[in-house]
Amino acid sequence: MKATVPTRKKIKLKWFKANSQFNVERKIEIQYTEHSVSSNKLKWDAVIKYILIKEGENIDLPANSPMTLYKDNLPFLFLNTAQTVGNKINSEELIDDDIVIDDDIVQVEEGEPKITFEDAIEPKQHIEVRTRYDKIARKINIENKLNNPIELTLDFKQTKDVTFIKSEPEPSEIEEPNYKFNLSIPSEGNSKVVLEIQAKITKRVTKTKPEFLKKYK
Repeated sequence: MKATVPTRKKIKLKWFKANSQFNVERKIEIQYTEHSVSSNKLKWDAVIKYILIKEGENIDLPANSPMTLYKDNLPFLFLNTAQTVGNKINSEELIDDDIVIDDDIVQVEEGEPKITFEDAIEPKQHIEVRTRYDKIARKINIENKLNNPIELTLDFKQTKDVTFIKSEPEPSEIEEPNYKFNLSIPSEGNSKVVLEIQAKITKRVTKTKPEFLKKYK
């Protein structure tokens, strides 16, 4: 596989003739909300980008420069560059349709709700707030439809309402709030990550205050 980036007036043509290291990066970013964390099934996209690392001096390449990828000397993908950092060119990120991600609930353990009250707009009403902390296990299955093995990173980002407890396998890297899993998936094979997370579930209901309810004999 190879790539070409057309020259521009302010960029020396010899730069594009230099040898470059060609890398492919795939990642899946997962972040739940208080509402989505309880969904039975979720779908996520894998994102892919291509990286050229040039030998020699750095270069300042304008963003959105056209890039063509070749396979067996035939063009198979037309895209744009996103940025250059030193001697590295990053392509724009694309959705990788060859990677399919299914996210299913495995188990839910509901916590005991705690009831508090908040003021409502109407003086005769108040808002009943029920807050509980659930433990939820979710299985994320990743299918590689390609006929070659791949490497990818699954990045789970916790929030104030959905936090990490443990996982199988354990994270490869932790930089809170991010928990990253570096996965190797065989050709036409699968890999899975089971996340156990804690979710803060809050429900609000507006009710009439007890002292204003009609009493019936």
